[in-house]
Amino acid sequence: MRTLKILGFFLSYPDHRHQEMAVESYELLALEKWLDARTIKDIGAFFAMFNSRNLLDTQEDYVALFDRTPSLSLHLFEHVHGDSRDRGQALADLLQVYKDAGLSINIEETPDYLPLFLEYTSTLTPQEASETLGSVVDILSSLALRLKNRDSLYAKILEGLVTVASQKPSRKVIDSYLEKSSGAMLTTQEIDKTWEEQFAFEQSGRTINQAGSCPISEEMLERIKNIQSKEQV
Repeated sequence: MRTLKILGFFLSYPDHRHQEMAVESYELLALEKWLDARTIKDIGAFFAMFNSRNLLDTQEDYVALFDRTPSLSLHLFEHVHGDSRDRGQALADLLQVYKDAGLSINIEETPDYLPLFLEYTSTLTPQEASETLGSVVDILSSLALRLKNRDSLYAKILEGLVTVASQKPSRKVIDSYLEKSSGAMLTTQEIDKTWEEQFAFEQSGRTINQAGSCPISEEMLERIKNIQSKEQV
């Protein structure tokens, strides 16, 4: 499914290829019609940005958003585990999902990197893709709202993904995400805090099972595996 592959590509670090492919990508979205007409029109404003702005400015904005603002991270499991050790097993499980689908990662990114996840999802049927996006819809919706708070057109991409997810976002979960962070730029004090030692003491207040894994990511991965199993039957 080209729509998801295109959206994943435009969530990666912008370079000259994004400028060159912006017009064609918009035409492909309109041709495939997996997104509704209004959503495609909204995303068109995002594509137009690449033709109207200096590439260096777009790259600078991208870094400020996704690399320097933890709450806008494009690594899905960071929003579930942060940088805790619990993330490791979830990443291993997702990597196995990709391997079972006959895919291998050829870039220096972890399996939960959203553009990678969307490339995997693009190999599924439309229904399976919708269900897979539904498994992470709360994360996608919170990212969309945080990006909107930053007046970023990248919000249009995330909003588009939410519209085709099989499940609607949970208002309660979204509110809890936004309560933690609105997506605003970090202050100097907050930046310093992110560099503090994270494992000096045993973490408390986390809900984990006896195996030490996280129920949220377990449920997410289980849904994805179930979708993959149905595809193989």
